[in-house]
Amino acid sequence: MGEDELFEKPKIFSIKTQIGKEQNVAELIRSRVKKTSDKNIVSILVTPELRGYVFIEAYNADQLRKMIRTLSYVRGMLDGDIPLKELESFLTPASAVEKMKEGDIVEMISGPFRGEMAKIIHIDDAKEEITVELFDSVVPIPITVKGDQVRVIRKREEE
Repeated sequence: MGEDELFEKPKIFSIKTQIGKEQNVAELIRSRVKKTSDKNIVSILVTPELRGYVFIEAYNADQLRKMIRTLSYVRGMLDGDIPLKELESFLTPASAVEKMKEGDIVEMISGPFRGEMAKIIHIDDAKEEITVELFDSVVPIPITVKGDQVRVIRKREEE
C-alpha cells in the first residue's frame, strides 16, 4: 500500500455472489484476510435482506478484485463504491416491535404463557415491550412482555 493510500478513507464495494452463499463468501474472504494479514480490507457485511451480495469495506478496489477472483460462489464485483448512507438501514438492528400494531393477534413463543394466543393492546417502542390480553383467561389481565417473546399470527384488519 502506497504512502498516500494510508490517509485515504476506505470505500464500500459490492461483491455479487451465488444466492444463498453470501455467508460462505464472507467467511472465505475473512479467512484469506487472516491468512495473508491483508490490511486492504476493513470490514465485511452480509445482510439477509440483500440476497446475492456481500459488502466489503476496503481501501483498494483492484486489490479486492484480485483477491476474490478465485473464490468459490463469487460472481463478480460491481463497478464503483457504495455510499455508506445506502447501507445505514442494514447497520441498525430492527426493533422487535417495529412491525406490530395494536389489535394484532400474537402467539406467546417463550415465557410462562408460551403457546397462548393474545391480542396486543399497547406497544412501548422505547422499551421494545408490548402489553397483551390473553384470550383464554377468565378475567382479561394485561400482561407486558418483550416484543421478541411473541410471534404475530394475524394482523389487525385495517378500517
